[in-house]
Formats: sequence, C-alpha cells, structure tokens
Amino acid sequence: MAEEKVTEVKEKKGFDFRILLVGLLLFLVAMGSSYLVMKSLIAPLVPESKKEQVQLLSGNLMEIGEFTTNVNATGGTRFLKVSVTVEVIADDKKAAEKLTKLMPIIKDSVLGVLTTQSVADLDPRNHGHLKAAIKEDINTKVGGNLVTNVYFTDFIMQ
Repeated sequence: MAEEKVTEVKEKKGFDFRILLVGLLLFLVAMGSSYLVMKSLIAPLVPESKKEQVQLLSGNLMEIGEFTTNVNATGGTRFLKVSVTVEVIADDKKAAEKLTKLMPIIKDSVLGVLTTQSVADLDPRNHGHLKAAIKEDINTKVGGNLVTNVYFTDFIMQ
C-alpha cells in the first residue's frame, strides 16, 4: 500500500504577534504621513511671532501728570480726565533732566492739545492721532526729538 502522508495541522493557541506588528507598522506610517502633511501644508499658514520682535520700550518713562479739562464744542457739559506718561529717548542722558526743568511748558503743551480736541477726536479709535499730536507739540516746544512715545495711563471722558 502506498504510504499516505498525513499532515497534522497544529492549532495555535495564544496571540499571533504578526497581526500586532502589521498594525503597529500601519499606525506609524499613518502618523508619519500626517505629520509631514501638517508640517508642509498648514505650517506656512500659521504666523510666526518670533520672527519680528518689536522693541516696545527704548527709553525712560516720565509721568507728566493728570489733566482734567472741558471737551471742546460741548458747551462745558462734558469733561476729560487723562493721565499722561511720556517715553524719553534713551540715547540722551540729559533728556530726562531737560524735560524735568521744562515740565510747566510740557504740561501746558499737553493741556493745549487736549482742550482743542472735539468728542470725535477723543474717540478711542483716534488715540493714535492724539498721541502723535501731543508728542509733536512737546518736541516742538522743547526743541529736538526728546519724546518718542506718549502713553495714556488713565483716560475718562464724561
């Protein structure tokens, strides 16, 4: 008789690690490709804040004082209370001393600019123009460009 080959099929008991390895490999490929897509497509759209660093404070701060005045063209029914601080250039060491000596002229300059403003000029959207006008007037009266910025630390209009 012919010999019959009997193959025995062994049933494996336990977990097949090949399935785990294939799953892990697919997971790593998916994560790597999603990382590359995000980096190449989305990253250029996100602005980088560290590229352009603006130096906000370049000099010394001097508090000018608090001013209370009537608002122009309201018939004395509205008033403005504002505290002003200016930034003096850092290059000139004697600029702070010069501004301290000329403080009455500076206060008059700030008050003069504030009293000529209308309600529309004192709107928060126009604070940049108001600051520029104060800075220009102070620099004109004291001579030179000693004041670089004007800051409002308190601004109340009623």
